[in-house]
Amino acid sequence: MKNCKNAFAAFLCLLLVFAMLPGIGNAADIKLTVPASGVTASADDGNVPANVVDGSLATRWSASGDGQWIQLDLGAAKQVSYIKMAFQSGSTRTFTFDIQTSANGSAFTTAQSGVVSSLNDSLQTFDFPDVSGVRYVRIVGHCNSVSLWNSYTEIEIYGSEPSGVVNVSTSAQLQDAINHASAGTTIVLANGTYTQSSAFVVSGKNGTSGSPITIKAANQGQAIISGGAALQISNSSYVTVEGLKFTNSGKTAVLLDGSNHIRITRNKFALAATGGDLIWLQVSGANSNHNQIDRNDFGNKTDTAPLITYQGDGNGHISQYDVIEYNYFHDVGPWVDNGKETIRLGLSGISLSDGFNTIQYNLFENTDGEPEIVSVKSSNNTVRYNTFKTSQGGVTSRHGHFNSFYGNFFLGDGTEPKEDGIRIYGNDHKIYNNYMEKLTGKAILLDSGDYDGGSSGHPSNPSSSDLAAQWKIYRAQVVNNTIVDSATGIIVGSGKTYAPQDSRVANNIVRNSGGTLYNEAATTNTVFEGNIGYGSTLNNKSRTSAEIWNTNPLFTTVNGLQKLSSSSPAIDYAKGTYSFVTTDMDGETRSVNDAGADERSSATSFANHPLTAAEVGPSAP
Repeated sequence: MKNCKNAFAAFLCLLLVFAMLPGIGNAADIKLTVPASGVTASADDGNVPANVVDGSLATRWSASGDGQWIQLDLGAAKQVSYIKMAFQSGSTRTFTFDIQTSANGSAFTTAQSGVVSSLNDSLQTFDFPDVSGVRYVRIVGHCNSVSLWNSYTEIEIYGSEPSGVVNVSTSAQLQDAINHASAGTTIVLANGTYTQSSAFVVSGKNGTSGSPITIKAANQGQAIISGGAALQISNSSYVTVEGLKFTNSGKTAVLLDGSNHIRITRNKFALAATGGDLIWLQVSGANSNHNQIDRNDFGNKTDTAPLITYQGDGNGHISQYDVIEYNYFHDVGPWVDNGKETIRLGLSGISLSDGFNTIQYNLFENTDGEPEIVSVKSSNNTVRYNTFKTSQGGVTSRHGHFNSFYGNFFLGDGTEPKEDGIRIYGNDHKIYNNYMEKLTGKAILLDSGDYDGGSSGHPSNPSSSDLAAQWKIYRAQVVNNTIVDSATGIIVGSGKTYAPQDSRVANNIVRNSGGTLYNEAATTNTVFEGNIGYGSTLNNKSRTSAEIWNTNPLFTTVNGLQKLSSSSPAIDYAKGTYSFVTTDMDGETRSVNDAGADERSSATSFANHPLTAAEVGPSAP
């Protein structure tokens, strides 16, 4: 018995030794697939990077010099355990290199440094502590023992899928994976087209903040939802949808129904035109809140109906605390008089409900659908830091109260008609720190209304027709905006029945070469102070210079925008106290406030600025 026990102990020791040998790894480790298109390098001599994954030791990647690298993209996050490499003339010279890993392709961590190969032409194994969450593996070469060349014939990466990953390649597999998903499940869609006659339905599925349910493309934009398919997320929470392309026809691409903490990110929406009404993304239902729609591409859209719409829960409430940010909205048209908003945040029937939603850092380019690019029809929302470029229409607070519009850039071309800025109705809105240039329509309009909802903004039992009306404005504050080279400036009132009341227009700059800079189209009790106007008719009422000063603001061009020069009379000129104006349009802190959207600065790079297509959409940082 004693000998048997000793033999068994020896056997266990032998197993342990084998387990510790380099390259043995875990039983679950497999060779991870890397396509030729997923291999890149810092340089090559004509022996291209793709050669290291062609399965042949007769081909190679080569580059001369210390620090040259070759990188393999695994397509999605994996757990990496070890690699195998073979080297050109590996039996006569050794190669030195580092092994690095990265989750995003920009920040790399060294898994093993100063690795030296053995004298062998065959694949050699290089083990290191397992690394999870790896998408990119980079080999940084430090030449060889004979010359400055880095020359590798094959590279193989071994590891495993992270726990909870389900790979699918067919429509049936996708729906089955959704049906069986739980917190922490990641469903990865292989390249291809996923279609069926009805929507893919996520119903009653709940992830957690730390372990969401994720539905994502293995390669961004290469998993396509088409035909009669769509994606419907109902009564669910903590679900992320990432990297898909929606080209389906005839139904809403993504419907969020009674769900919360849903993230729709880095997708491409390019739905097939139907010639009728088609909403691309809809948010509705009870218990909808804290959803995020970010870094998506939306366009081109020719069908009527909003691109994104918030429909409410059927009981007078809108989804709350949602964020729409860093999206690229583009090429919406042709123009219709009503019904083709890019974003409609609510409906008249839910306009008195508080949303606390935020639309920020989006680029709207050539969104020429209708007069309201962004139509806010609910209360207590924020529209900030967006860029509207050569787009017909503008931003409207069509219904609701206490909405804020600040730090936006409205950039027209001076030619295309109906390029507007901001128009409002209702109570207690704030419009400040906005920059508007070369607009052909109305820059800022405090319109008169055709219904008086009262100073409180909450009349008893308003009818559906009352809610659909354009409500009288109370206590609007239009402060520290800059309007240049546009067809109009700031307009207060119109010919409708109920003129704005108890509003303030302060510390704005309007410099146009035509039109009335401050046009009071109705008689109101609006307070004017600290404004500057120059270049055309100052106003059509009798205002003192303390209310509107007729002086050249002396702009200078900085990064294409008209900003205050060092000798501008607008510096430190602002009047009154507006505690919400703490920064300027660039995001810089204000001290003694200057008039206009810009606080004078010698800086040339700013946190907030007109956005470009590279800063938004699926490839945005």
